[in-house]
Amino acid sequence: MFCSQERAFLQFSFLFIGALVLLLLFSGNIEAYSGLIPPDPDNPGKCVYRGDELKLGVNFGTAPCQRLTCYENGSILIEGCGKLRIETCNSGERIHSDKAFPECCKLRYKCKKPDGTPYFIERDSFASNQENKLRR
Repeated sequence: MFCSQERAFLQFSFLFIGALVLLLLFSGNIEAYSGLIPPDPDNPGKCVYRGDELKLGVNFGTAPCQRLTCYENGSILIEGCGKLRIETCNSGERIHSDKAFPECCKLRYKCKKPDGTPYFIERDSFASNQENKLRR
């Protein structure tokens, strides 16, 4: 089916995409993200993500807030909202973590005024990214 060079390339691609997604998830200022995970040569025609086999079509990941689309060739389109970094605020907590993507992208931040008084703001990290794309 695959020669050893193709298999090694696919495995490297899979690991690279996975590492990139993890880097995005743990960086300080994450906007919405998307990427294509190549087919897994060990599971031809199946979409396997974090050890789970996905059904063909749209799947909603649990944590973090994301949507996974499984294609017939076994590749997976991953989309997520990430988090926004707002100065003088915490890292934000999901308001609707029980809802599907992109509704789960809404975050509540606890912030501090210069005098130390706390206040809260809400942002939608997916919508913010879409607005930023329109401004470019």
